[in-house]
Amino acid sequence: MKKLLALFLIACMLVPLLASAHAESDVYRFDKPLTLKVSVFDRGTPGNSPADDNYYTKWIQENFGDPRNIKIEWVVIPRSEEESKLATLITSADTAPDVCFTYNGAIVSNYVSQGGVREISDLVDQYGPTMKAFLGQEVLDAGVFEGGLYAVPARRVVVATQGMFIREDWIEKLGMQMPKTRDEFLDVLRAFRDKNPGNVPGGCIPFAMSSNLTSETVGPLMLSFIKDVNDFRTLATKPQELWDGYEDFCVFLNTLYNEGLISPDFATDTSGEASNQAITSGQAGGYGSNYDHPIRVTPGLLAGLQAQEPEAKLSVLNCFESVTDPTKFYHLAYDRDGLLNFIPVWSDDDHAMAAIMYLDWLCEYNTIFNLQNGVEGITYELNEDGIPVLIPGVEGDMKFNSMQNLDYTLLVNGQWLDTDEKTMKAQALSYQGYAEEYAAMYEVGNQDLIPQSFKIRATLPAEAQYNTTLKDFHREILVRCAMCKPEEVHDLFQQLKQEYLNRGGQAVMDERTAAWDIEHPAQ
Repeated sequence: MKKLLALFLIACMLVPLLASAHAESDVYRFDKPLTLKVSVFDRGTPGNSPADDNYYTKWIQENFGDPRNIKIEWVVIPRSEEESKLATLITSADTAPDVCFTYNGAIVSNYVSQGGVREISDLVDQYGPTMKAFLGQEVLDAGVFEGGLYAVPARRVVVATQGMFIREDWIEKLGMQMPKTRDEFLDVLRAFRDKNPGNVPGGCIPFAMSSNLTSETVGPLMLSFIKDVNDFRTLATKPQELWDGYEDFCVFLNTLYNEGLISPDFATDTSGEASNQAITSGQAGGYGSNYDHPIRVTPGLLAGLQAQEPEAKLSVLNCFESVTDPTKFYHLAYDRDGLLNFIPVWSDDDHAMAAIMYLDWLCEYNTIFNLQNGVEGITYELNEDGIPVLIPGVEGDMKFNSMQNLDYTLLVNGQWLDTDEKTMKAQALSYQGYAEEYAAMYEVGNQDLIPQSFKIRATLPAEAQYNTTLKDFHREILVRCAMCKPEEVHDLFQQLKQEYLNRGGQAVMDERTAAWDIEHPAQ
């Protein structure tokens, strides 16, 4: 496959000459019809129109495809099957999309090392001027693997990641205060369990959890136990199981489970749907997820809860003080780059060129504005500041497939307007009646930030090989440690930690450490 990639790279050198010979004054138009296959997530949200057939896909076809003689063919990927579905699609020229994407850099690195991804630096230079200006060099550099540009990353508007939330109205009903420490958080959950302030038949769930107990859902809680939190070499190279304090986090999860403070059947909730339902139905006193998750239009948890309990408050927690510095309340942060878009080696020269043209078009201001907001008077109105305010209750063909239609605006994650001031105002207003709640969640989510990931430019074959297995086993470790008897948690954690290393964790750690030390030599 690497020989094939080399031939493609040589051919790419000829593309600019071909394009300039046929370019029209406005946009390049292919002489013959070309079908461009583009990935799109299906999030499985009830009431959504098909991800590949709605107002926005038609708008893209009309405004990008038709002028260029390109037919967009959408390749639908279930959000919950992102990695496994992509792995199946990319194996064949017949099934591989021309525009692929993933949030997992290890997957791209693996495909690059196998010769399965096109190097696109020349194409981006020729056909991506808007893209380069919009992303900036720092973000674009995140698409570099093995010294070449193999992916085009999305630009994140907000870097906050996870948040944890609690029923403040229940706390008020009990005459208590919002917790300011981890111990006070525990006291509140115990009070929920014992006094059932929501009058839930059969008793409430103090804190809803799914089988995913990782930092993806309870990042602030996890970080509060970690003593290595400012040692970036450790965070970048060692698995979390080896971080100093991670066992204490597992012990705390064990306490929550054995004291009946979390969902009793959390281990069987692999999708998080039961946890979400516990919130919207008023059964649960809190949960953890994305920093803004309760007020997102989709799945609309707080809106669903308040439809039944208008006075309900689901407020952001900021009580997980660091074990090393009680004045710090650490939160994980995304990189400035997000989703990685790449072109598989199966795409020929014309399709690769069309793919870069498409990604460049997605960076145009009018494209972003229209996809993120829709049609004035139908999906949004402009307020006195010129900020588009979404109209609630839009259904059918024009209902957004995801928050801010991010599944179509592949190179920007988050609401974006032409000034920073407008952008942040729009972020808050996009939550349709929850601007005040958003301001609080945004402030907490950006407090005492710690990088969620650390990029290593070298190819990491062990990580590529073991990534999925280790990710699954990491979750298993947390579930088993949470559910065991309190007196067993220490020995079980030590046993599972060693098994994690034996399953490939040691090889990944050694590989990352060697690469990190080369790229970050001691000063």
